[in-house]
Amino acid sequence: MGNTKKDYLKKQFHLETKNPVFRQALDFCERVADSHANVLLTGESGCGKEIASRYIHACGRRSSQNFVAVNCSAFTETLLESELFGHEQGSFTGASKTHTGKFELANHGTLFLDEIGDLSFTTQVKLLRALETKQIERIGSNTTREIDFRLICATNQDLPLKIKNHEFREDFFYRISTIVIRIPALRERREDLPALIDFFFRKLQKENGIVIHTLDNAVKDFLFEYNYPGNIRELRNIIERMVILSRNGTVTEETLPILYNIGNAAPKNQEIFSSVIPWKEYKTKSEKEYLSWVLNQLDGNVAEASRKLKISSRQIFNKIKEYDLR
Repeated sequence: MGNTKKDYLKKQFHLETKNPVFRQALDFCERVADSHANVLLTGESGCGKEIASRYIHACGRRSSQNFVAVNCSAFTETLLESELFGHEQGSFTGASKTHTGKFELANHGTLFLDEIGDLSFTTQVKLLRALETKQIERIGSNTTREIDFRLICATNQDLPLKIKNHEFREDFFYRISTIVIRIPALRERREDLPALIDFFFRKLQKENGIVIHTLDNAVKDFLFEYNYPGNIRELRNIIERMVILSRNGTVTEETLPILYNIGNAAPKNQEIFSSVIPWKEYKTKSEKEYLSWVLNQLDGNVAEASRKLKISSRQIFNKIKEYDLR
């Protein structure tokens, strides 16, 4: 692939970087793009693994074919099997019509499986067979379908540790990880912050029909000093909040969520609390704000929120209902 096309794609996916670690990761993406090797992308949640997978697809010989993405943690085991393999009409209760699975949709193209570490052992076995034979059967069908696809997986979990703890199949791990590429966290490539901040401000002003003229100095300090544990996804969400809550083209300190105003990340000399309120009211307000932020970071994925917060999905759903979160 020529440098002109690479430069164009990096600009299109906004992957231009000054960071040597990220630059090497992108180089690996380019070098593996034309191969048939299965790729495993690792890195923290929100660091850009799906963008990297789309870049691999765009750089390779399958770029004119479908790129099909599936978040494995967004489905129950039964629904995920149907989502991947498809099903025939009447094959189970609720199967009112034939459903074409993601494997078939990705035929001749790329199948991207995000949150691969959340797969059950049963699903891992079925996927392993599909990877080895390049054949699938829809649920409720005896017809074998030949599928030609390129697999890219992603995870923010330590799969070798999960294997050691008997939570992930070793044979499946080796099948999906011919090439492993780690995508660095945003805090590891802070030299890219100016370009990313500028990009998201331009993009989100256009999307929301709002024009920003000025950022308060405290806001600028925050944007460049904050550690971004939620990575690029969090940066985007913060800037979107700033754009939407701006007044007369100015972004002020009041646009920062309560969560960011507490602790070392707060802008210097900021007045965090405006009045004394009952302790119970403060706890409720803080809990609502934090849960809303967590769900926003995880794109509304309750299963992932449950795992990270170490509380049950039922508790989270109860809180969503209690606080009327959307």
